[in-house]
Amino acid sequence: MHNLIGSKFKGHCRQLFAAITVNLVTFSFGLYTGWTSTVAPILQNYTTTPLDHGHVLTDNSISWACSWGMLSAILGTFFWGMLADNYGRKTTGFLTMLPYLVSWIILMAVKTETALMVSRFLGGLGASGAAINCPMFVGEVSEEAMKAGLGSLFILMYNIGVLYVYVFGVVVDYDMLNVACIAISVLFMAVWWYVPESPIFLIQKNRMEDARRSLMWFRGKDNDKDVSDEMDLLMRHSDQTTKATLADYKKLGTVKALLIGLVFQAGTQFSGINIILMYTVDIFQKSGSTLSPHSCTILVGVVQVIGSAIASCTVHRAGRKFWLMATYGVTALALITIGTCFYANKVNAEFNTGIVPVISLSVHVIAFSLGLGMVPYIIYTEVFPANVRNICMSMLMFFNNVLGFTIIKAYPSMSDALHISGCFWLFGAVCLAVVPYTYLFVPETKDKAYDEIRRELLLWFPDRRRNGKAAAAAAAEKAAAAEKAAAVDQVDGGNVVVVEASEMKVCMGKDQSCFTTTLQPHTRDNVK
Repeated sequence: MHNLIGSKFKGHCRQLFAAITVNLVTFSFGLYTGWTSTVAPILQNYTTTPLDHGHVLTDNSISWACSWGMLSAILGTFFWGMLADNYGRKTTGFLTMLPYLVSWIILMAVKTETALMVSRFLGGLGASGAAINCPMFVGEVSEEAMKAGLGSLFILMYNIGVLYVYVFGVVVDYDMLNVACIAISVLFMAVWWYVPESPIFLIQKNRMEDARRSLMWFRGKDNDKDVSDEMDLLMRHSDQTTKATLADYKKLGTVKALLIGLVFQAGTQFSGINIILMYTVDIFQKSGSTLSPHSCTILVGVVQVIGSAIASCTVHRAGRKFWLMATYGVTALALITIGTCFYANKVNAEFNTGIVPVISLSVHVIAFSLGLGMVPYIIYTEVFPANVRNICMSMLMFFNNVLGFTIIKAYPSMSDALHISGCFWLFGAVCLAVVPYTYLFVPETKDKAYDEIRRELLLWFPDRRRNGKAAAAAAAEKAAAAEKAAAVDQVDGGNVVVVEASEMKVCMGKDQSCFTTTLQPHTRDNVK
């Protein structure tokens, strides 16, 4: 028993170590996202700009610095999934961190606007790789009981990365900020060597002994017999050992899973999270609050990390649908509230909105961390078969990045046309619309085997169909009971026949008293 507990604890620690390590790429994704919010005021100020010859960036240049990453991420979606399939999750992990490493080096070595845009373009390649490879790797190496908790590390590490760059952006100068960012890339390159390849990838490549050793490491076992049952289970699932064909992508379950993913990715982008994280300081300056924009930015980052930490501990306690519907509703309310603050400041520039913008954005980032920023990626590992997951995730990331690029690049123009209040009201309306969609179309996946999830994906309205079937089954059972009671009433005036012979039968009355009756001649003939 002691050895069993010890090996299980060791396995859990190793899975946690692997999940944290691979999500250092996600951490760098957070650094990349929050970097513009911190340095944009510096780059637009003639006295503080670090660029050569005192060059400053215009609003249009800042919008390009924010959106270049989304544009390059679109390109990344075409090859990250194929790299993961052909060369493995581990090799792909190294490759996803490489663009970040190079981008920080460029920012430190060359101080021109062109170099800055190139570095932002490279960082976007790593962002799409992180979104595809990290959740997939964690989902493949985690035990069922730990899958949701470790899966939530994706958004937690992302948020810690955002907070990290917010804090360092205030306490150190431009160059030291970039040094602090490159340190994370170097740390990952050193530690990632010690994490084994995904056992599922090894099974797909028919490297069974390597897969067995990998599974032993992740489960903390020293004997291959201890993982033989799980190995057999993985090998029995044909979708994990065979290459996908076009017919696999045309299956109704896969098509519906893709539709669900497309809506969730649209909801993520229209939640305004990228706008908020990339323009945080600017948003607080325009919200009518008299609080320090930089202090508010750090506060939002802290709240975001706290929210994602809470999510990591609680996501497994409630259904995926509950978290999504609740957090989309709360996000919509927060966006509408902050939009109202902008509108009030537009009507009366002297109006002090106080701490309302801080509270609203804090609620927004907490809700994002608890649900819509994290739960969809857990669902993706549960609704897609392993043999189509990479390509489907790439398709979702392609759509996500195209939409993200469009929103980020169009945000300054949208703010001029609709006013910033109109932009946030639009974001809130979209989030609100996702709530009924989730209720009607998305199946609950928590604590369900893939075969059960796949059956529910074949239903367009899984909850309504399930409730209808339950009601129909209850009605049928009730009807059967009534029919049985009626049949009893029709036999011997409500008496139940206990024993029947050729000339008599023993009956039990409704009062449970027994008596005998003699069969009539014609009845005896029928019995015979």
